[in-house]
Amino acid sequence: MGAPSGVPFFIPMKKDEDIYTLEFSIDGIKALKYTIDYCIETWPGAPLRPAEEQEFLWMMRDNLNKCVMEHTFHHLEVDKDK
Repeated sequence: MGAPSGVPFFIPMKKDEDIYTLEFSIDGIKALKYTIDYCIETWPGAPLRPAEEQEFLWMMRDNLNKCVMEHTFHHLEVDKDK
């Protein structure tokens, strides 16, 4: 039985399921983003793969883009002479 309509398949459906946290450097984030981008480009589509998988890839891409943008924002070089 799959996830209910509108609920991505990767969200834990039971309270007793484990949830994990991973830590990456910005280089690791960029490498993972490159891999996710490649997966999106080459995703074969439904019914070969579940449609929820594409939604998951889009969500991961968006979250990784947020990480890269946040890193860029916090490491901006500001011209202090002006």
